[in-house]
Amino acid sequence: MYRYSLFIFFACYATAAFSQTEGVSSRFYFPGMIGVNLHLYDQHQHYKRGFVLNTAMEYRPDNSPVFFRFNYDGISSSYRSDAGLYQQTNVQSGTLHVNYFVAGAGYRKKTKGIGWYLLAQTGLEQRNYDVVSGTNTGYTIKQVSKKQPAFKLAGGFEYYLAPHFALVAEPAYYPNLIQHRYTSSAGNLTFSIGFTTTLF
Repeated sequence: MYRYSLFIFFACYATAAFSQTEGVSSRFYFPGMIGVNLHLYDQHQHYKRGFVLNTAMEYRPDNSPVFFRFNYDGISSSYRSDAGLYQQTNVQSGTLHVNYFVAGAGYRKKTKGIGWYLLAQTGLEQRNYDVVSGTNTGYTIKQVSKKQPAFKLAGGFEYYLAPHFALVAEPAYYPNLIQHRYTSSAGNLTFSIGFTTTLF
């Protein structure tokens, strides 16, 4: 139901994009994308192909190829662990949720309705997973969060259907910046599609 609501939300943005007028608001774009996540090598846990949701706010100065973007990206991946003491949770099979809050700058080139860009961002990574504890009367499941610095490197391709509305395809790489005894993960690789538009 959550994913269907997102499609409806994005469709409303798309409808509004074709009636936009120039102004200060036309410099602020709101990309929205969904895609596939590949969790790169981890010798302690085995991850399946996951889901990624990208939401962002972007500012494009007038007459400049440089732009600024803040992203909130959510990644979910199912895992199976045989790591023993090396795993981050005592749940042997479950789902890892990772949230990225990152901001940075990029460079965009646009020619005849076709655009491409490169983007580098840094910020905070929040990893959420379940931990189970037992008592005489039953079991308790709680969610534990771990925070660490984050970095995102992305490139994108845009096809403009209107001056302020474009279809977007974006591959991105999220390296694991901190190696510790609980993980040898190389990070996440994602590929997303969606669109970007202004509000007004």
